Amino acid sequence: MTSPAGVLYARLLAHARLRHLQLLLAVADHGTLKRAAAQVGISQPAATQAISELERLLEVPLFERQVRGMRVSESGRVVLPVVRQALQALEVSLEALAALQAGANGLLRVGAIPAATASLLAAALPELADRHPQLQLQVFEGTPPHLLNELAAGGLQVLLTRRPESLGSRFIFEPLGTDEAIVVAGPRHPLAGQRQVTREQLADYPWMVPPVGVQARALYEAFVVARPPGTVHPVSTSSPALILALLTDNRTVAMGPASLALPYIREGRLVQLAVEVRLPIEGLGAVYPQAMQAQPALQALLHLLRTHARPAGGPAVWSPFSPR
Repeated sequence: MTSPAGVLYARLLAHARLRHLQLLLAVADHGTLKRAAAQVGISQPAATQAISELERLLEVPLFERQVRGMRVSESGRVVLPVVRQALQALEVSLEALAALQAGANGLLRVGAIPAATASLLAAALPELADRHPQLQLQVFEGTPPHLLNELAAGGLQVLLTRRPESLGSRFIFEPLGTDEAIVVAGPRHPLAGQRQVTREQLADYPWMVPPVGVQARALYEAFVVARPPGTVHPVSTSSPALILALLTDNRTVAMGPASLALPYIREGRLVQLAVEVRLPIEGLGAVYPQAMQAQPALQALLHLLRTHARPAGGPAVWSPFSPR
């Protein structure tokens, strides 16, 4: 006997069109049928009929009709995320197909937090492009919650991030090295070059405080809890480009992961101050679906990431103060 869910699924397969599903998302995004119809490219009467037909098939109202538009109903909030994921997965698969038709031997959509972009990808991608010139990569940088949602929805094939607090059984997390917290400043900061910097000395300079909700904020608070800084910088940001620009005043100091700062230290645009921090950070790693584990494109990327990753116990940052 077919379950109620099976009946609804069969109805959608038999009668719903992709354009109708696209219309559902457009109405949810715009809140008006007129704008949604224009985006999808159909008339407003046709859009009205399509939404009514979908609601008839599912036997629930997907939207609440209001004077100034349409609001997603409780039933719609159940259905719409699944529709969005399905259409996104279809779009990704068609991009991969187009890449194959254009002569590529694969398409890999990679998500990465800024620390992974600056360290793992910056080190591995040039070699990957040289070894696999026919492999196309699309790299998207963002925050862990957003990127994890994209991975779960099928919009990404692999995510470079720190170990998520919860990970479904269909995903694998592969550690790719260790990390640590360090204090950095501009290259001409008065404390740059000193073989030992104390917390008392750091208190004489303004700190750039990371925004609430990012890992660096918790590290900062744990470090300064016994001796808060005298002043803080008026700008609070997690943008690597902005942090780099603001530290050029050669007075402000900031705390962050070594993986993010190392490329700028190597270029001479930042320096690591010789202060003892001793605040470990969860290392970077790769999250990917178990079903994709054997995919050649993913394995090619993972091979080079493993090669360039910092081994457990290795120094995160070279500086004049580190033992050689």
